[in-house]
Amino acid sequence: MNTIIAASAIAVGSWISVPGGAWTPDPEAVAKLQSSIRPFVVEQAALTEHKLPAWSSYTFQYQGQLRGRTKIIFVNAFCAPPPANARKQLVVVLDGGPCYFTLKYDPGQRKFFDLQFNGVA
Repeated sequence: MNTIIAASAIAVGSWISVPGGAWTPDPEAVAKLQSSIRPFVVEQAALTEHKLPAWSSYTFQYQGQLRGRTKIIFVNAFCAPPPANARKQLVVVLDGGPCYFTLKYDPGQRKFFDLQFNGVA
């Protein structure tokens, strides 16, 4: 039984494709997203005076969505251990500060937008 649980665990730092989007991002688009997200988020956090936890503590979910007719990749990031259902649905957390954030990425333009850090209660 322990073997099954260990095999299904989601590692911190993973990039998880969440089903249910309007399209499936190709590996090249995801790779470009992954290689450029950290500098963007770190810069924006500094500008807004948000203190980020260690980058290695984040797990990322992504899903292909549409903004009008434009294909975008929605990113959901969290620094808590991933719940078991993280492969099936987006994790929604209220509050929690910059440990939790969402943003959108336009792979055609290679630009990020709508970065939102969670608030703190």
